Amino acid sequence: MRTKYSHKAILGVLALVAASGGSYGGYTVIKTAQADAAFDAQPHTVVRVIDGDTIELEDKVIVRLLGINAPERGECYFAESKKTLEDLAEGATVTLVKEFTAKDRFGRLLRYVIRHDDDPQADNLMLNTAQVHAGAAFAEAISPDTQYRDLFATAERKAKEAKRGLWGACEYEDENDLREEAAPAPSPKCAIKGNISEKGYGKNYFLEGCPNYSRIKVDPRKGESWFCSEREAQNAGFTRSASCDNTF
Repeated sequence: MRTKYSHKAILGVLALVAASGGSYGGYTVIKTAQADAAFDAQPHTVVRVIDGDTIELEDKVIVRLLGINAPERGECYFAESKKTLEDLAEGATVTLVKEFTAKDRFGRLLRYVIRHDDDPQADNLMLNTAQVHAGAAFAEAISPDTQYRDLFATAERKAKEAKRGLWGACEYEDENDLREEAAPAPSPKCAIKGNISEKGYGKNYFLEGCPNYSRIKVDPRKGESWFCSEREAQNAGFTRSASCDNTF
């Protein structure tokens, strides 16, 4: 027999769901996703460019451009990469597109950033792609946020072939070339990379999520190694890379 519930009773259940953190009896009240979508869709102004892949919006909201990675401070082409993004974005009106991951470990929003043109007949511009196409950033797709992986890879290939930006000014190697030379991790649980710098930076280790992590190779012939913990890396004489703590 079908049981009838009053409108008041239904509202009571919904109130209980909300009070319990949004989940009750297998049903979920999705608030965060709706709030994110509303925030992302509204127009925002880029008030500052922090570096080649990070911007600041109004109200001090920091956004990390998803799917790309620009040179860090002290690395070749850092200033040029930042200037390229400044020319593209500073003062511009943008909207945001979220994929799976909302924030990084520093609390920055992870988004594809769309710059809107004042001309209604002109195309909008995705800043993420523009940076890679200009040779001002690398394509760096990290699962599960890989929706535009092929688009970014194509932009990087074209920039490299044309020797645009960092590909002509620096000695960065192609990620695929590095992977062919690199020793694989012995276990998924041992993902810390111990690297010996050829530029005089010493013995550093890199955690997953550190800038340029995917481009770091581990060559045992040089004394480099994979580690299962930070303590293990430190005991082997490696120091945590300062770039891992670089939030800007």
